[in-house]
Amino acid sequence: VGRRSDPETGKIYHLKFNPPPEDPEIQSRLVHRSDDTEEAMVKRIDQYKKNVDAIKDYYKDITKEFDGVGDKMDLAKNIAEFIQ
Repeated sequence: VGRRSDPETGKIYHLKFNPPPEDPEIQSRLVHRSDDTEEAMVKRIDQYKKNVDAIKDYYKDITKEFDGVGDKMDLAKNIAEFIQ
């Protein structure tokens, strides 16, 4: 929803998480895609979840779900242990 792209350089920014430079020249040429809306994002996330759910059972023997909330080093350790 906060994405902006620079057609000259091809760089993609996010207004909150990866803001573009303060340079007025760059700011003036940033483009906001017409499909970059909250409604479109909700639809894309819903479709993603449906796609994942459709194949989850097939890969259940070689995958594991991890809770991504918490200490990132603990999460990384748990993932590393699983893939070894």
